[in-house]
Amino acid sequence: MIHIRPLTAVALMLALAACGPTAPADAPIDAVAVETPTEPVEAPVVETPAAASVVVALDSDGLRLVSTDSGKTNLIAFGQPKAATVEILTRAQGGPPSLSTNDECGAGPIAFAQWPTGLNMLFQDGAFVGWSVNRDPAGKLTTLNGIGLGASRAALKAGYSDFQPQESTLGEEFTAGGLSGLLDGKGAKARVEALWAGTSCVFR
Repeated sequence: MIHIRPLTAVALMLALAACGPTAPADAPIDAVAVETPTEPVEAPVVETPAAASVVVALDSDGLRLVSTDSGKTNLIAFGQPKAATVEILTRAQGGPPSLSTNDECGAGPIAFAQWPTGLNMLFQDGAFVGWSVNRDPAGKLTTLNGIGLGASRAALKAGYSDFQPQESTLGEEFTAGGLSGLLDGKGAKARVEALWAGTSCVFR
């Protein structure tokens, strides 16, 4: 059974609109071959709002469903069962994901559920363990404080006191508030081009 903790997040609907350009479709994060699902997804136990009444927000502890009517949020935390979380996100995202696996991730074999919005959910041992975003055509996947693809380096520094950039084999990598990601440069106007939290499948 999913245990979704209700939290209050008032007036944060507007923060879910993207604030800049999106990353290219060929960004090198979580690029895996798509496989056809072989088994139907089980129906979740938890009741969730209709897809039209919620939006998905990124969170360092998982993913949040935010009611567009009340502003209240429900956290889908890391560690929750795969079948139920995929079903809940399928409703919230307006359709089913593409399913795939990668046995060569540094953390071990990982199963992926990817939506056309650019959202990837990562699973290990039947549990939700991480998410990543490296393509967001509609520009709507952000944290509650508005950080998503296209957000500026300056916005990251303003939003997270622990913002920490570092050069890596991937480029200008950063951590901030439990999130990790990539910037397309080093200046204040550099933009987020990939974002993830929890377990990742990033090849350095």
